[in-house]
Amino acid sequence: MEGREARVARNEAISREINEGIELSHLPETHGEVVRMVCECGHPDCDRLLAITVGEYEAVRSDGRRFVVVKDHVLTDVEFVVEENARFTVVEKREGTAAEVAEALDPRA
Repeated sequence: MEGREARVARNEAISREINEGIELSHLPETHGEVVRMVCECGHPDCDRLLAITVGEYEAVRSDGRRFVVVKDHVLTDVEFVVEENARFTVVEKREGTAAEVAEALDPRA
């Protein structure tokens, strides 16, 4: 199980790095402006986009264990839902390998 948890967390970290670049390209736009970002789920072949404001993304990124995903991409065995709305779902890694890898690969850490 630990191998899968680490792989999922690494896949999510790659998507998070892409979104960090997208966010930077939209600064210094207002925090209320909606931008398209990639789903940060652990599915290796996911190519879904979601709509999120820069301010909302900053709130998610305040915790290195949190990721923004499309609603149906929650992996309940390694994460739990923290917040949900019509545009996206915020998940947090469960304690253990997935949380450790997510925090270790957090570019803001």
